[in-house]
Amino acid sequence: MTSQSQKSMDAAYAEARLMARRRLRYQAAVRITQLGAVIGVLVFWQLGGTVLFDPFFFGSPKGVAAVLMHDLQDVQFYRDLSVTGIEMGLGYGLGAALGIGLGALFARWRFAADVFDPFFVALNSIPRIALAPLLIIWFGIDLSSKIVLSATLVFFLMFFSTLSGIRAVDAAIVDVARVMGANAWQIFFKVQLPGALAWIVSGLRLSLPFALIGVIVGEFLAASSGLGYRLNMYSTSYNTNGTFAMLIVMMIGMMALNALISLAEARAIGRHAVASRSRPEQHT
Repeated sequence: MTSQSQKSMDAAYAEARLMARRRLRYQAAVRITQLGAVIGVLVFWQLGGTVLFDPFFFGSPKGVAAVLMHDLQDVQFYRDLSVTGIEMGLGYGLGAALGIGLGALFARWRFAADVFDPFFVALNSIPRIALAPLLIIWFGIDLSSKIVLSATLVFFLMFFSTLSGIRAVDAAIVDVARVMGANAWQIFFKVQLPGALAWIVSGLRLSLPFALIGVIVGEFLAASSGLGYRLNMYSTSYNTNGTFAMLIVMMIGMMALNALISLAEARAIGRHAVASRSRPEQHT
């Protein structure tokens, strides 16, 4: 019996190692293919600029790299980067906090949610570019107008994600918690809010680019610093390489932030899963 159990464990261990090697080979193949695609696009872009299209309109990888090298040695570039980062961070945090808080409140207060639902839908349908001039008039051309514009984009995504996530929690689980003696606040904080965690984190990831969009739009309209101001300066002076350089900087920044949020999501959901599995053991 012991020998048979040992054989089963060895077989399971060998199978797990085989699956791990397959997963590593697959991930390596994905990364190599991605790298090949990037190199192929850059080669086509560079060679095509001399044969297929005018580099004045499409730029070139060498020209973009030259602009990036110049900007990375410019102190003002880092000031612009920090201004945009501060505006985006504050707008993202403010919009996310208000969206999650109000979404959770309306999920518990059904009457208020039904009353204000059409108003929130109507406000969310307003293009933010149309609000930008008003926000600049109200809050000025400094940080405040960009923060508010960014927060409005994040707020509605987080509000509807939180509201939908809490409402999507299985009613049977809520009933079981109620039967076991949990009060309304315990049900909300220990059942409904953890159950909506995946929705909330997904909303945080989806709203991240919109936070940057709000800041860039505000800097386009009225600003004296920031990546949006620099992007506007390059585009209005017909500097295609500079325009692409700023787009690449924004893209790399967003990819890094998305990776951080994905890591936080994996840890948060993993902890929630471990806690959920441990609850039956605690009751027994």
